[in-house]
Amino acid sequence: MIKRNLLFGLLILTLISCTESKKNSSEFIYENGESSVEIKILNGNDYLTYDTPTRTDFEWKNIDPKISSIFGFGIKMLGTKNGITKTEITVPSNYLESDTLNIKLRFEINGAKTGTEFKVPLKN
Repeated sequence: MIKRNLLFGLLILTLISCTESKKNSSEFIYENGESSVEIKILNGNDYLTYDTPTRTDFEWKNIDPKISSIFGFGIKMLGTKNGITKTEITVPSNYLESDTLNIKLRFEINGAKTGTEFKVPLKN
């Protein structure tokens, strides 16, 4: 009986830890087979703040960032190295109609042109 309860407790702890790790994964990721691009907001939040320069990395896997494009208001390119495009994003308050910044990406996967769009929330 004690062994069964112990086993059941370990199972519950394992399931809880799996759901916690899922919560920490980025919501700003595009995947297509083995290729992907992920936006990482380096201030630790899952949103940008108006009038505040925020460092943001675009991490490319199996996509050449040198022939890729990033479009969005207030994005300043800082450079690309080792599959990571470093940017700084600053959006002035009251500039956008909604509190969402649309970031569009254009790139090639296996020679085929494709793209995606991320909707990043903005807060005061």
